[in-house]
Amino acid sequence: MGKLTRESWLIMAAAIAIVAAAVVFVYRPQGRKLEELRTKIASMEASLQADSEKASVVPELLRQIEAMKRRYKDFDRKLPKTKELGGFLGEITSNLSEEQLSEPTIEPRSPATEELYHTLPIIMRCRGSYLAVASFLKRINGMQRLTRVHTLRVHKLPAEEPLRIEMQLNIYYTES
Repeated sequence: MGKLTRESWLIMAAAIAIVAAAVVFVYRPQGRKLEELRTKIASMEASLQADSEKASVVPELLRQIEAMKRRYKDFDRKLPKTKELGGFLGEITSNLSEEQLSEPTIEPRSPATEELYHTLPIIMRCRGSYLAVASFLKRINGMQRLTRVHTLRVHKLPAEEPLRIEMQLNIYYTES
């Protein structure tokens, strides 16, 4: 191993210059770009995590929507602005005759005022078989007019064949 010649020094200098140029022009810019990309990845992961947490409430919201659909399934039923008692009584009378319920009496009571609507209680009495009463109640539930059975009393006297029925129906409206 002797003395280095001038050509060796030139080759070593050229190699050192190539390595220095590679470090300055390739490695350092690539390192900066890599660091920028890592920062972007971290930012995107944080954003994805935040979006994932926001999206995690969707199944709960869907469950609540389904519960509200079940709760308000009859919400589109008619809630008129006035009592419209005549049309209601006509429909009830028609349902009574179709179900062959006898001795009907219908007594409207005094309206009650709630915050957003009014209620008109109606006491109704009739006689009939159990199946006729059940079918009549099903018809009431299917009426376009929003009507609810508030109370229902069924009396069966030993000597009598048909049942005696007494019920309070409530109809709802928005104005007097």
